[in-house]
Amino acid sequence: MEVGRSVLFGLVALVGLLTAGNAALWLLVPARAAEALKMPLLTGAALSTQMDIGAFFLGGAIFTALALITRERPWFIAAAVLVLGAALYRTAAFALHGAPFLADMVVAELVMGSIMFIASRVLGRGGNG
Repeated sequence: MEVGRSVLFGLVALVGLLTAGNAALWLLVPARAAEALKMPLLTGAALSTQMDIGAFFLGGAIFTALALITRERPWFIAAAVLVLGAALYRTAAFALHGAPFLADMVVAELVMGSIMFIASRVLGRGGNG
């Protein structure tokens, strides 16, 4: 069981690093960050609003770091809600507004969110493990 907990800890750390990397990319090279999310980089006031996506990733990275440091369940869940919310809204864009369905991105978000929820139970303070 200890090996499983270590692997799960590593997966959570990987989720955090990927999220932090996206936050940094939005801050330093927004054109590349937008391309990675399959969107054009906007200009003017729209660029300022589009850069808010970086705050989403920064928040997720901070929540994940706090989860790993404190082992408090709410931090794992906060990170999971952000990622799973992205999957939900991405799917809604497809279902309600005619956007193409980006299965690869939705699956990645579902996997990352699931890792965080599982970690909240296994690694979180008071977890079953």
